[in-house]
Amino acid sequence: MRLFLTLFLLLPLLSRAQSRLEPVRWPDLPAQDVGPHLGVAGAYSGVSHGALLLAGGANFPRGYPWEGGNKVWQADIYLLDRPQGTWRLVGRLPRPQGYGASVSWNNRVLCVGGNDAQRRYAEVLALRWDAATARLLTDSLPSLPKPLANLAAAVADDKLYVFGGESDQGAESTLYVLDLQKPQKGWQKRAALPAPARAYTALVAQTGPRGPALYVLGGRQTVADHTTLFADAYEYQIRRNRWRALPPLNRGLSAHGAVAHGPHTVLVVGGDDGERLLQIEALNNQLKTRPPGTEADRLTSERNALQAEHPGFRREVWAYHTLRRTWSLVGTLPIKVPVTTPLVPWEEGFLLPSGEVAPGVRTPAVWQVVVN
Repeated sequence: MRLFLTLFLLLPLLSRAQSRLEPVRWPDLPAQDVGPHLGVAGAYSGVSHGALLLAGGANFPRGYPWEGGNKVWQADIYLLDRPQGTWRLVGRLPRPQGYGASVSWNNRVLCVGGNDAQRRYAEVLALRWDAATARLLTDSLPSLPKPLANLAAAVADDKLYVFGGESDQGAESTLYVLDLQKPQKGWQKRAALPAPARAYTALVAQTGPRGPALYVLGGRQTVADHTTLFADAYEYQIRRNRWRALPPLNRGLSAHGAVAHGPHTVLVVGGDDGERLLQIEALNNQLKTRPPGTEADRLTSERNALQAEHPGFRREVWAYHTLRRTWSLVGTLPIKVPVTTPLVPWEEGFLLPSGEVAPGVRTPAVWQVVVN
């Protein structure tokens, strides 16, 4: 009887403990002239004066990759005042582009680097929503030392840090910093990561055991059409200009999201574990050596099936505790978790604005995830 009573009293607590992640759907991206919005991957996103901004990115409006469709870059900038509001088209980027990095600072959304079908870019834009005049204001910051795409960015103590990404020379391991209070001083180089160069990684600012720190988590590198995924993790001690290795993730991840939570926790959300990616890559490499014919047709059909029947990306949320130097599983999200979209801090959790839910497949959905 006593055991039954104890379990009865614990049930509400156990129920709450098992629902630590609460996804809340916000309004989808607005319909366009041609129909419902497909969503975008590789967009820039952040918060300005309480409004969510989403800019640029790319999608496949005229057929998926396995149907012969081509990626099309976008320039539209959308704004959502609050979750109960509606999306508005408030401006356009100087050109259609995406796959840079973005971070919110001082009511501005900083859009760093990126690319389109032709080239990578080094420009840094600051988007700011002026609610009093209902206008989107755009400023420029000093350009990156080199054009970069698929990089990561974070802000700590009014300084903008960018790490990794892909340049015209390949994947990078360099860390750069720009003092946002004194941007005229330009970008400064810091100690390079003592590990393989990478793109599609995550960079988060959080408090570590020795003060403010940056955390690099996973990522991937492609050399000669062969991709390596990384599960390693590193802490950059800002005051010491020094890196140290941390306990790794439980698997290699790329194109995932990460965000600071509370005083000493970093959340890692979703990501691509590379299983399908590497299978598709292997088939593409085989196709390069096959002449047109039955064998090439078979390989193409197999590759297209892997894309069309993709099960989606990882849905787990992991927590790294910076003082204890330990990982723990927070939970698994009951939604399709997008990749190649920035995690935007929002109240007691984060936002997942649009993104890619399978190769070539975008979602117009915007999710707020409350972390209890």
